[in-house]
Amino acid sequence: MSRDCENLISFIADGLDAKEKRKFTEHIQHCQKCSREYEQMTEVWNSLQLDFEEKEVPASLKAEVMDFVFDNDKKSAGKTIQGKVKEWSRFLQRQFTPIATGIMLGIIGMIIMTVQWQNDPREDGKINSVPIEILSTLSLQGTEQTNGDTNGYAFILQQGKTKRLVVQVDNLPRLEGSEVYQVWLLKNGERENAGIFKPGKSGEGMLIYQLAQNFNFDQIGITLEPDQYSSQPRGKKIMGSSL
Repeated sequence: MSRDCENLISFIADGLDAKEKRKFTEHIQHCQKCSREYEQMTEVWNSLQLDFEEKEVPASLKAEVMDFVFDNDKKSAGKTIQGKVKEWSRFLQRQFTPIATGIMLGIIGMIIMTVQWQNDPREDGKINSVPIEILSTLSLQGTEQTNGDTNGYAFILQQGKTKRLVVQVDNLPRLEGSEVYQVWLLKNGERENAGIFKPGKSGEGMLIYQLAQNFNFDQIGITLEPDQYSSQPRGKKIMGSSL
């Protein structure tokens, strides 16, 4: 990789001066690698252009997200997605409301997962540039089984024909052994398993679940399960929410 290639993220983030910008514009016309990554990164960048009342997502944060996602040199080896999300969460919480912070973290998580899947050499595809629409947001409250700091958010996102539930939680009690947290969607007394997750060392966790287009639910519940094999709740309820 040439030294000019190192300016790709700064170019997208508008962090170059006029001379550097002209030089990189010429470079990208002849560098197939930069041209391809520029197209991908621009789509990721645009998907982070969310319409929040407080302020626009800081360019420095978006640049850092893309640097982490497209780290071809593996400079971020050892930095887990959960760890990076925790860092970004602290940054966003200083500038945005809790709901806005949760939504942005969820979309960032979706972008990372999507890019990782689509960059798999066994797959052939492009990043989905269809805009992401926020259908609804929910707050999650901890039960008496947790400490007073346990909280979270959930939101339903629509991207084209794909609908996803994103759950973002913080300050969960630590797990032991084979324990997992399991998310349940409640409708008319029936529960649907929406998946399991394990929080990071600081108690943060995220789950993304694809919903059927015609599926609706009344409540979200999160339980502490003894293992990953529960088809119905066996453990105590840790968090919950109502629509």
